[in-house]
Amino acid sequence: DAGRADGLFGAKTETALRAFQRDYGLSPDGTFGPATMRALRQLGRRVVGGRPQFLREAAAVAVSGPNLLGKRVVIDPGHGGPDRGMRVGGISEADVVWDLATHVEGRLAAFGVTVYLTHGPATCPSDLERAQFGNATGADLLLSLHLGAHHSPAGNGVATYHFGSGASAAATSTIGERLAGLVHREVVARTGLLDCRTHGKTWELLRMTRMPAVLLEPGYLTHPGDRTRLTDPSFREVIAEAVLVAVQRLFLPAEVDPPTGTYVMPAAASAGR
Repeated sequence: DAGRADGLFGAKTETALRAFQRDYGLSPDGTFGPATMRALRQLGRRVVGGRPQFLREAAAVAVSGPNLLGKRVVIDPGHGGPDRGMRVGGISEADVVWDLATHVEGRLAAFGVTVYLTHGPATCPSDLERAQFGNATGADLLLSLHLGAHHSPAGNGVATYHFGSGASAAATSTIGERLAGLVHREVVARTGLLDCRTHGKTWELLRMTRMPAVLLEPGYLTHPGDRTRLTDPSFREVIAEAVLVAVQRLFLPAEVDPPTGTYVMPAAASAGR
């Protein structure tokens, strides 16, 4: 297991490469030279059945069971501290997403999820530091919260991002992509925000996390209509509920697939039964 594709030749990749060379009868020198390249190409023609990383992620979700009790989720509020993000009319992106993060935290915690915040309201770690914090918790999922912005006030809607690169079908988090789709569709269905789709990106926060990670932008702070709704606490509660439902749906067995926007969480008091 060399880990998820991240574009770095790290210690885990070197260990996996040496093991492959040793098993294939090559000199285990940890160098990806011509002989190793030929061996991988020859083997590649015979390997079928799916991407190993997808199988590992899917197995981890299946083994963990459908109950949210005991799951661990990292919430990453965008910006923070001196970095307020986009500012419009006295409203800052950092303030809105921090409050949204606390709404999501409360909803998940009510169902027995252990929630970690990557930072407090007075600090702003780098994306790499946020990813490293998430990895250190050993969490099941990471959700980063931001808001959209555009030079045109007409730009609006919700967009969701997961780790993925069009350059290589293997360089993607399949479970992250699935979670992004669930979060995105639930937010669109429950809020009526314009659907700006899900997208694969290799941003550092998505690439360096070792668990499925999603970045959600539920509206544009630069759009008057989106901004009015985002500053309404009840609207942020709707988004938090959408995230909660999406996380629950991710862990439900395949035969339980409720239509988007219809699933109702049980009372929190009975959620662990």
